[in-house]
Amino acid sequence: MRIKDSRAILFSDTMIPNLFIQDVMPELSGNAVKCYLFLNSVSQSGTRKATVEDLADRLGMSEDDVDEALVELKKRYLVTVSDQDIAILDLKMQELQKRYRPITSSSPSEIRRRETMHKDREVMVNQINLTFFQGMMTFTWYDHIDRWFEAYGFEPEVVYALFQEASNNKKLSGPGYAARIAEDWASAGVKTFDQLSIYYTRFMRKNDIKALVGKRLRRRMTEYDLRDVDRWVDEYDFDEDVIEEALSRTTGAQSPSVRYVGTILKDWYENGVKTVEDIDAYERKRESERASLKSKTAALGSNRGNFSTAHDEETYDDGTLPEAAPMPRIG
Repeated sequence: MRIKDSRAILFSDTMIPNLFIQDVMPELSGNAVKCYLFLNSVSQSGTRKATVEDLADRLGMSEDDVDEALVELKKRYLVTVSDQDIAILDLKMQELQKRYRPITSSSPSEIRRRETMHKDREVMVNQINLTFFQGMMTFTWYDHIDRWFEAYGFEPEVVYALFQEASNNKKLSGPGYAARIAEDWASAGVKTFDQLSIYYTRFMRKNDIKALVGKRLRRRMTEYDLRDVDRWVDEYDFDEDVIEEALSRTTGAQSPSVRYVGTILKDWYENGVKTVEDIDAYERKRESERASLKSKTAALGSNRGNFSTAHDEETYDDGTLPEAAPMPRIG
């Protein structure tokens, strides 16, 4: 006995995965979307032959447009095209295979720890979905969240803070902005919420110093200027008061710049200066060395009249000085 669907094709429905609507469709051209929807609709009634000419005729497109649309669908792994047929690929299975992780043997304690960890992550992901996407978060975001958990080892609270940061800057239309923030946090060694708090404290401190430098020098800070300030804080480990002291040394400069201030700070750093008190001691030492060198130079100049060269004493018998020896001629 054969089961037959007797419902009229005219009033039937076509099932389209939300994966396509939410993640793939916004990146496709209009012709590619038309082809994909039409192919899904005709596939509902079983296997059916379809040529490029048929598609062009049914969709009101040129054959070249159909070819371009099919190539676009093939690149996104939505269909495969051969000489005999066009096959629609299973988007859900592709997503499942991307998310699949092989399970290896583990101890019971390790299994319990992993289950607890994944449960905490799931709770946080659901909270992110409801808070920032009103329950309509696309699968692309789920894929990125999994990657941030696995590759960067973020705690769930760190991932939530990541979305909060992107939301505050109105950058949740796509994962690009959030992905860059995640990379910055990971490169700074952030994994836990406590580490993130320390990172933000340092981040805000550097922002305050950058604003101070721009204000004191009366200039708009360029990307290179900002990198220099980062070096003063991250590499030299100078506080704001030391940088403020270096800025005060530009008062007599004709055209002070960030690089000029950086030269002063680099000299202090290389000579072990760390605090304002160290600066005072270092400058007094330098002034003393300059004064000592100046006095030695002055003493040497005042004693030059006490010395004469052999040439000064050389004369002929009649008391005249010898003529200068001619330079040899180069043939």
